Amino acid sequence: MTKVKICGIKSLSEAVTACNLGAWAVGEVFASSPRQVEIEKAARINRELNAGVFKIGVFVNEKIDSVKYIARTCSLDAVQLHGDEPPDYVEEMGLPVIKSFRVNGPVDPDHVMRWRSWAYLFDTYSPDIKGGSGKTFNWEWLEKVKGWPNIILAGGLNITNVALAVRKVRPMAVDVSSGVEFSEGGKDPAKIKDFLKAVKETDKNSTRKKSWVEV
Repeated sequence: MTKVKICGIKSLSEAVTACNLGAWAVGEVFASSPRQVEIEKAARINRELNAGVFKIGVFVNEKIDSVKYIARTCSLDAVQLHGDEPPDYVEEMGLPVIKSFRVNGPVDPDHVMRWRSWAYLFDTYSPDIKGGSGKTFNWEWLEKVKGWPNIILAGGLNITNVALAVRKVRPMAVDVSSGVEFSEGGKDPAKIKDFLKAVKETDKNSTRKKSWVEV
């Protein structure tokens, strides 16, 4: 089944809502961003969450000792790297790592596998920001990594396109932030609910179709 990560969590109420509605993971941004959360606040939020939710910290070109400190302080289960971190950075982390790649053309699997990561996230390329552009990219560019068991798809996902994204890419998980927010910012519980429902229904329909083929 396709997992769902709700990224850009900034409050306990947002985190609890995401968890109660069935999100696999919550993402907390520690890099410079409108969705950046303070370390102490993230630590307080994570102390209140049950052990069943995966808590992921998002970083961009942060010193490795700083990432490790924040991970310990905030009880993170994994870190997500959106910068220019080299492969050996991943190997030194000592935690599950999600390495993000900004896609602006066909993905080269040999290049991606230089980073021995727990999972690989593919997001939309932007010359100005490292992630969170709210725009999609051409999913056909993932053709050579499609079907890998540890792919996370990001970039402009929302209730209107996530079903197609899941069917075309077959990712381990989908990552959404702006697609489940109010127009003025902050997570919208109704959009989170609808997004999760769309993913679940897509999985259910895909399983049903596969069973028909097998019969």
